[in-house]
Amino acid sequence: MKFSYNWLSELLDGAPADPAELTHLITMKTAECEGVVPFAPWLAQVVAARVIAVSPIEGSHNVVAQVDAGPVHGKKQVVCGAPNCRAGVTTAYVPAGVSLDGKEIRKAVIGGIESDGMLASAAELAINRDHSGIIEIEAAPGAPLPGLSPDYVIEVDNKSLTHRPDLWGHFGMARELAAITGAKLKDPANVALLPAGDPLYTVEIEDHALSPRYSALVFENVTVQPSPLWLQARLEAAGMNSINNIVDVTNFIAAELAEPMHAFDADKLNGSTIYVRRAKPGEPYDALNGETYTLEPRHLVIADAGGAIALVPQTLHEVLHV
Repeated sequence: MKFSYNWLSELLDGAPADPAELTHLITMKTAECEGVVPFAPWLAQVVAARVIAVSPIEGSHNVVAQVDAGPVHGKKQVVCGAPNCRAGVTTAYVPAGVSLDGKEIRKAVIGGIESDGMLASAAELAINRDHSGIIEIEAAPGAPLPGLSPDYVIEVDNKSLTHRPDLWGHFGMARELAAITGAKLKDPANVALLPAGDPLYTVEIEDHALSPRYSALVFENVTVQPSPLWLQARLEAAGMNSINNIVDVTNFIAAELAEPMHAFDADKLNGSTIYVRRAKPGEPYDALNGETYTLEPRHLVIADAGGAIALVPQTLHEVLHV
């Protein structure tokens, strides 16, 4: 399992500042760590840059971009092949001499044109896996990329955590480290943000032995779009791929609190009650992989008035191998 050092540090007040020391404490006191590796260390040297002008290169899909990289780096000329490289956009500038994922960025002559540094995509920066174009941000030229900083990934052997489900999320591991180090644990939840009034959906649990608790919360006026870059980078460090803001926030909370989550489209739900129950004999279940599975009463499902809409994770492997 992967733990972000920055994430753990945000949940602790007074934790060791050295990731290697923190890793050693986890190994000695709790679970075997397989190592600690830097995550995107180049982010300490990458800065925001505004594209001032763009000129096409005859016979090439590349363009010549004149960029303002701030007071330290000044004006630079960069050859760029990204389709969204245009005048007025602010993006990430990687100066010459910076090592980007093991490759040193150099001043170069490309097609007879000098290029000093590079403009980078999110994938090249290890923020996410999108190679389609350079990132677009809002920041002053020369400023650090907003919300993004180098991190360390602490890799813990999964087998050594099998008996400790309380450590399957960052908050649980931070609580363990607080007990080990004496650091103060910070609660990431802000209960003041919970809505008041009667719920729009009710939850009925039909078998408390299989599911003692299930919670649901309604968000309205939501636009599905890419997540902020800081959230995408946080998920990437934890070994998860960014999808969109809705999926990402459920994965973020799951990685923090070790509570599996799923988002439903309220417009597609039948009725105003969410049921947690055993599956009915022969009940069909349409999975996200496009397949339809036949369920049995041993399977625990989340359902609306029309039938099963989700399968509780611990029974998923049974369905896939029926």
